[in-house]
Amino acid sequence: MKNHRSLLVALGAIVLVLTPALRAGDTPRPDGPPPHERRERMGDKMAEMLGLSEDQKTKMKQIGDQERIELDALRDNTALGKDERRTQAKAIHEKYKAQRDAVLTPEQKAKAEQMRAKMDDRRERMEKRMERR
Repeated sequence: MKNHRSLLVALGAIVLVLTPALRAGDTPRPDGPPPHERRERMGDKMAEMLGLSEDQKTKMKQIGDQERIELDALRDNTALGKDERRTQAKAIHEKYKAQRDAVLTPEQKAKAEQMRAKMDDRRERMEKRMERR
């Protein structure tokens, strides 16, 4: 009887020790590539849709990199409240949107505005769906 009890205790300990290792394989992985790769793909897709020249692509990448640096610094600033951070992020986006628009031709700018409007519509529909849940 004593051997059975020792065996059960040993098996219980093994199960407890191995459970986290076995569960680690069950953790869901995010769908798709990491965020930085998604941004690059989106940038490439938009460049193709707008018909950007190589010079325009280079300028847009530089603008995007500068914007990302400012947004990262803002995100890391824990002294600001959520609303203040959101307001500043919006200002940063507007600043760099103006810079991006300056790189585009009038035709490209009009097409970009159409694309933004379409994305805004999708975002609104998604938010409405999320509210219903």
